[in-house]
Amino acid sequence: MRTTVCRSHTVYAGSPKVEGEIRIAFIGAGGINFGSPEGPWNHSSRLQLLPDVTFSAIVDPNNKLAQERIDTLQKGEHGDKWKDTKVFTTYREMLEDSSAKPTAAFIGLPPMYHGALEDPNANIELEMAKAGVNLFVEKPLSVRPAAEVAQLAHELKHIQEKNNVVIAVGYMFRYSAMAQAAKKILKEHNATPLAVIARYACGYSDIKKKDWWDVSLCGGPIVEQATHFVDLMRFFAGEIIEDSVKAVAVGPQQKLSDMPEPPLAEAEVPMERRINRVTAAVWHFSSGAVGSLTHSLVLHTSHYQTELEILADGLHLILIDPYNEPKLKVRYPHSATYEEVPLDDRDVYLIEAEAFVNAIKSGNTDEIQSLYEDSALSYQATQWITAASSQNIHEKSDPNA
Repeated sequence: MRTTVCRSHTVYAGSPKVEGEIRIAFIGAGGINFGSPEGPWNHSSRLQLLPDVTFSAIVDPNNKLAQERIDTLQKGEHGDKWKDTKVFTTYREMLEDSSAKPTAAFIGLPPMYHGALEDPNANIELEMAKAGVNLFVEKPLSVRPAAEVAQLAHELKHIQEKNNVVIAVGYMFRYSAMAQAAKKILKEHNATPLAVIARYACGYSDIKKKDWWDVSLCGGPIVEQATHFVDLMRFFAGEIIEDSVKAVAVGPQQKLSDMPEPPLAEAEVPMERRINRVTAAVWHFSSGAVGSLTHSLVLHTSHYQTELEILADGLHLILIDPYNEPKLKVRYPHSATYEEVPLDDRDVYLIEAEAFVNAIKSGNTDEIQSLYEDSALSYQATQWITAASSQNIHEKSDPNA
């Protein structure tokens, strides 16, 4: 049995059409906006493929790196889109320059530098939305308490409606052919998920960024990384009940044998701020379904092993390896065998970028799968899991370590 892909829709009414050039600024000159060896993410490479898009600014305290990005891209196939791009140290400087003020900004900063309600060093979303700039915010949304981010989402919703801006978040897997096909299969069979089971095994050997290994700066592996799967679980099964969340963890005292050489990775991070090696959590969704997530930081090289299962009456859907070679296998009702669903090779990063730009142009957010107020609920859930696991950390999983 085969299925075709469709998109689910979230509608936000009130955003006016923007005609002509869409001027985009990048907040952060790092890997998420300009690419890195760790993965396929690179917003600038996708955005420059879109018509009517030009680039007004790169904001980064490392002015040298920002200028190097511009110099390199000006020599590329789409160099004309970068001919007027300026470098700024802060986004406030950019907003004061009328020639550089963007239509939209891609916020690709470490989470401690954004997602705040009042902290003037990290309330960039509020200030830019108030200035009328459309926003695409990368996950994680913050490192601050879930209640603060919930209030921030409420404030941004009000500003969004008042200033007619679009605020989207980079949960790219919702756009994948695999996720959309799974959603359609569930709908075609009128099936409600009864269990959603996620396994996320991270390859840690090449993760050299110090911030990533410091829970105070990145939020920990559930907030920073497994958030993609928590969001997908919500996408399929709905909201998580806070009081039902239970979790256990293997703590950072468990040594890892293939860590990047000092001073990289966690070598200079105090033990009390190092991240857990394994987290296992269970919970109930408000639908009555159960959820289970196991995140581990144990595999060598940079290749991840990731998988998500959905169980419903008569149905078993297995979403395999969404980062690298996505596959969807399904056992249908009254069958004992599994079929692989044909999927297109869509670039989810391009699709989410195009959906964001189209929403700005048309004033219709139907294509956007992750608006900020919904994404804040995924952030909230990751904080609940992190808090629950912090109460149940086994310091050493190997008595001989």
